[in-house]
Amino acid sequence: MNPLLATGVIVASVVVMVALMLWARRHAPPGGRFKDSDRASGPFGFLGAGFVILLGFVIFLSFGTYDTARTQSEVEATAVLDQFAAVEVMPLALRANAQARVICYARSVVHQEWPMMKNGESSAVTDAWAVDLEQSEKSLPGQTGAQVAALTAWYEATHNREMGRRGRLLVAQGEIPLLLWSLIVIAAVLVVSYVLLYADPDEEVISQLAMMAGVTALVVASLLAVEVLASPFQNENGSIQPVGMEYSLDTLKAELAKDGTLLPRLCDTKGMPVG
Repeated sequence: MNPLLATGVIVASVVVMVALMLWARRHAPPGGRFKDSDRASGPFGFLGAGFVILLGFVIFLSFGTYDTARTQSEVEATAVLDQFAAVEVMPLALRANAQARVICYARSVVHQEWPMMKNGESSAVTDAWAVDLEQSEKSLPGQTGAQVAALTAWYEATHNREMGRRGRLLVAQGEIPLLLWSLIVIAAVLVVSYVLLYADPDEEVISQLAMMAGVTALVVASLLAVEVLASPFQNENGSIQPVGMEYSLDTLKAELAKDGTLLPRLCDTKGMPVG
């Protein structure tokens, strides 16, 4: 999430609730609405504890989503390197074509599919390169022992790449149910609203405003943290970036430059097919 946007949301929420507290103080009876503040603190403690428990559960679920997305992205990026290396023993023309398709797939993941995951969508361009890689398998020979071993490594890397991609696409669709979001928002509103009942014109203004501002800021910040963890591909500050796939592309580029190898130009630098 954009830090400025997050700060703006927190500040706006605090301003609104502080204004409500000032309004509540004007309409509250002297001494407040509670004859026994200790007795009133019991329900407030219950609400606070319930919110914390629910928040902890949602954050745990959200962090699991975030960690799964990052892990699956790294699995896919590593599989791309493995696929590229697996065909080194193949005939030159077949090897060059297969490796070029691997690179085009990786480029399309970074530049085509990653931005689309913000809306939980996949890229048709990446889908096409994945199909092309499957077609490449049919043209790879398995006549020698080295080629058979290479094919086995290729199949294993293909499986890991597909599982990694599937995992991150599933996470991009979001895993926190709407009902759970509704419950945590309701709990947050109850906690903040209950503080308004402590409005007392006999109390110092600064102390009551500080109490309201502190509770509001903490509750809203917690909800924003859940949003960041639950939506790891928003392409904003704190989101998961295609660092692993970019590293794989840089590694392959350096390896090709070192060997002086030229591959067929099947796509541009953004992974879009050419020709």
